[in-house]
Amino acid sequence: MAYDNEALRHTTDNKVRKLRKVDHDNRREEVACAAASLIANKGLEALTTRALAKELGCSIGVLSHYFSSKEEIVIAAFRWADQRIDLRMQEAIADESPSIESFYPVIKAGLPLDAESDLEWRVRLNLHTFALTHDASLQAEREKNSQFRDIMATMISDMQNKGHVTTAISAKEITSIAFDLVNGMAKNLLMCPFNEREEKAEYLFQLLELLKPKAS
Repeated sequence: MAYDNEALRHTTDNKVRKLRKVDHDNRREEVACAAASLIANKGLEALTTRALAKELGCSIGVLSHYFSSKEEIVIAAFRWADQRIDLRMQEAIADESPSIESFYPVIKAGLPLDAESDLEWRVRLNLHTFALTHDASLQAEREKNSQFRDIMATMISDMQNKGHVTTAISAKEITSIAFDLVNGMAKNLLMCPFNEREEKAEYLFQLLELLKPKAS
């Protein structure tokens, strides 16, 4: 059987490039995760390339291969935490027949109720401060929040159309109330011991009951 050496070489080169990209992306993810941990546990000021290299067991030179500046690492850490919180909430929203009860896991997914989400929220709080003095990050945060609000408003509107939620308040207003309550509650819960957080968040679910339409 005759082989086209040029085509074979091209295919092999493509596979090697893809493998390298996967490895590169995975390594960037590891750096972002380690940076997020440093930010969550010691604050943004503790994130130095020296401290990060020590955490990862590598040299500062290795870090520069994956990120061109400390700011890039900071942004990657924030995105790592943000995406994990958003993914959990989006998975909770993915209910084809939403009702008030199906809205509970959406709220729960947005709160720091365990060690994993606690770390992510600590990083997210640092992001808010960082974004206030970095226009590009602030704009990205606004756009992301706007997109998520649109998704949530669509879900609530669907629940209203099916008679699960009162129409006395618009879907947009309910979304804003829920969004602000969850964000405020998340920040407050970070200051509480884990064993108190579920109980302190309970009133949010009681408020959701008020959104049910009144029986005629």
